[in-house]
Amino acid sequence: MRKSSAILLACVGLGMGIYVVLRSLNRNRSIDSLHLTTSDLNYSQVSREEIVSERLVDLNEATASELSGLGLDHETVERLVENRPYRSKLELVSRMVIPEAVFVTIRDKVAISEGRDSVKIA
Repeated sequence: MRKSSAILLACVGLGMGIYVVLRSLNRNRSIDSLHLTTSDLNYSQVSREEIVSERLVDLNEATASELSGLGLDHETVERLVENRPYRSKLELVSRMVIPEAVFVTIRDKVAISEGRDSVKIA
């Protein structure tokens, strides 16, 4: 009875160790693949007029149909709207609103206005 318990515990420990190693490898890989620019931070106060003139979508003000126009699925649009306001585009990834792969596809099409508003904490 004791040998089988020891073997079971060893297998569980080994499995947990493998999980932790694989998870850290995936985390490091995804962070390295995300290339950030200063425009991704976008902390400066950008007026709504500036965003419209550059034909960007304001993440804090856009309607669901405008966000869908970026090629986002319904669930992603709902998460974007639900987690407003944003202070920077980078919060989309840091607050885990959207995956990094989706962020890379939309980051040049979106901007943040009124970036100094307080962030809703659930």
